[in-house]
Amino acid sequence: MSDPRAQRIDVGPFQLDPDAESPTWTATGSRAPDGAVSGGWSDWVAFAQRVLQVDGLWRDREARGDAWDQGHAASGEPDAVNPYR
Repeated sequence: MSDPRAQRIDVGPFQLDPDAESPTWTATGSRAPDGAVSGGWSDWVAFAQRVLQVDGLWRDREARGDAWDQGHAASGEPDAVNPYR
């Protein structure tokens, strides 16, 4: 059985390929295959963690905007502007 750490990770719009000669992984995007970026595994874990943090912020802001929209609909003010959108 092959080592699973030596297999490509394909996540849709980009993929991570391990480098057999060094402890780095190279990310290649499907839309920009010439713009490959290499980094160690800890770099990619830190990147994934940052993506999750940004996603959480975005979801929080969307939830606030949705709550504001619901409150605005209940108030009936026609000229109110949603500060979250």
